[in-house]
Amino acid sequence: MRVFEAAARNASFREAAAELFVTPGAISQQVRLLEEHLGVPLFERLPRAVRLTTGGQVFFSAVTRHLRGIAQAAERLKPRADTVLLTVVPTFASRWLMPHLPHFTQLYPALQVRMDASLALVDFDREPFDLGIRYSQSGYLGLENHLLFSETVVPLCSPSYREAQFAHQDPAHAWKSARLLHENVPDFWPQWIAGVDFTGVDADAGLYFSHGLLVLSAAIEGQGVALQPLEFVERELASGTLVLADERKLETGRGYYLVWPRRELRPAVERFRDWVIAEIQSGTQLAQLPAFSNRAPSSGSKGSPAPAPHRPA
Repeated sequence: MRVFEAAARNASFREAAAELFVTPGAISQQVRLLEEHLGVPLFERLPRAVRLTTGGQVFFSAVTRHLRGIAQAAERLKPRADTVLLTVVPTFASRWLMPHLPHFTQLYPALQVRMDASLALVDFDREPFDLGIRYSQSGYLGLENHLLFSETVVPLCSPSYREAQFAHQDPAHAWKSARLLHENVPDFWPQWIAGVDFTGVDADAGLYFSHGLLVLSAAIEGQGVALQPLEFVERELASGTLVLADERKLETGRGYYLVWPRRELRPAVERFRDWVIAEIQSGTQLAQLPAFSNRAPSSGSKGSPAPAPHRPA
């Protein structure tokens, strides 16, 4: 497979031989044996080069993909010194990490970040991850925990929706007919409505989505009001794509934690960990809005996973 991939990529048996430190004849023999095994020609032999046949193009695409997968799997077992393996909840990855990651690559161009966006709680003793970013109420036992930020949600909508729904009528009346955009779990609209003490507002009405990213997309498109963390909408607030439907925010009692195993970290991992913490601390200073808390006394020992369900991120 390596011989075939090198010959196809270089369109030359001679160049493949130089790359693999063998003779062109050895390359030609290996390719011929592969063609005999498969029962189809993979190359057209030209005077000074070779060209993939239609079947060879199909095979090359599959071989390249799987060889890359094998290499990545091997690297996960024994990562390179310049690689950081990160497991992160998807909404944090999409809404915060991806916009900020160019700053890290600018500071450390030689370091690689390999990201697995998943809600699964990994076992750092069994799986080859260096760091994790998780959504929790109090962090996790047996790991180093650093609270990146406590979750604060605020009502957001498009400028056109705010103008049509809230600009020309009393807020208490406007909220009765506002379309609420819900996440299935957890849904903080009942707590927010109760906190602002609006009467006659059905906190369960509106549109429901399985994912916070869908909620934000619906809000941007003017379909209603989303209740989302401020840190995830910095760009939209700055550009005016989203605006505050109401200035009162809700502290949910949950937060996003950076976690890692209690062992010595490689220098590349330390750099990424320290960068994330510093980037959060020096981030955009969001407006100081009136807030009320949704915190409840937590049961159990400090560091246990939150009994509340994970945000579908």
